[in-house]
Amino acid sequence: WLSGPLHPMWNPDRTDYRERYGEKYKLWKYAVFKRDKYTCQICGDKRSSGKKFCIDHIKPFSLYPELRFEVNNGRVLCVNCHTKTDTYARKKPKRKS
Repeated sequence: WLSGPLHPMWNPDRTDYRERYGEKYKLWKYAVFKRDKYTCQICGDKRSSGKKFCIDHIKPFSLYPELRFEVNNGRVLCVNCHTKTDTYARKKPKRKS
């Protein structure tokens, strides 16, 4: 059984599962929720409204690895507003330097 760089389907650009769902990521999400007071940054709905909320990376997770855990690169959005963003569902805008 081959894993890592020895596996024939290895992709060095793919994000490690542990990085996306690890403890550091959970702490980052909590910090963004707390900073934004559990309020959608586009429509202003609060979490108490019964909507589902998520955290959005302003600059995409995959294109800006140096900003993945920067609190200033995150924002709270309701699912409805999140679907309208440019980066929703793996839409990848071109990286701007």
